[in-house]
Amino acid sequence: MHLAIIPHNDDDSLYLAYSLMREKPLVVVITDSHIQPERGDKGCSAEERREETIRAMEILKCPVVFLGIKDTELTKENFTERIRPFVGLGFEKVYAPAIQGGNWQHDIIGKVAKELWPDCICYTTYTKEELWTKGKTEIIPTPEEIELKEKALWCYQSQINLPSTRPHFEAVLGKSEFYE
Repeated sequence: MHLAIIPHNDDDSLYLAYSLMREKPLVVVITDSHIQPERGDKGCSAEERREETIRAMEILKCPVVFLGIKDTELTKENFTERIRPFVGLGFEKVYAPAIQGGNWQHDIIGKVAKELWPDCICYTTYTKEELWTKGKTEIIPTPEEIELKEKALWCYQSQINLPSTRPHFEAVLGKSEFYE
C-alpha cells in the first residue's frame, strides 16, 4: 500500500489526483480548516471541508483519514507527533508536498515527511510566483483522468467560490502533475 500526505483538504485533487487515481494510496489529510472561517469566510468549516474531501476521494476511489490538526496551530512538532504512527507500517511509496516556499504549511509537512521517509516522492504544488509548477517527473494524464480530476475538483465548492483560492483550481485544469 501507498501513503499520500496531504496538507489541506483539496491539495489531493489539485496536485496529486493522477497518482491517486492510479495507485489508490491511503490519503492522510493533515489540517482542518480554521483560518478561513476565523477570517469570516462562509461555507468552509472543518466539517464542510472534510465532506468535500470525502466526496472527492469517493470519485478517485481512495481511502481517506484526517489527522485533525487545526491549520491555525500546525507546527513541525505537532505534525511529527501525529504522523509518527504511520511510520514503519511498510508503505511502498510515500507522497508528500515539495518544499517550494509557496505555502509554509506545505513546506513544514514536506520537511518532516523527508525526515521520516527519506525516499518519499515529493509532488509539486505552487510557489509565491506560480500557481502551477513543473518538476523533474511529469505525470501525463489521459483524457479520462483529466475528466475525473475535474469532477474531484468540483467537490471543493467552498474553495472554488472564494476569490482567494479559486485561481489555484483554474491553474491546474487540464494540466499534467509533477514530482520534484
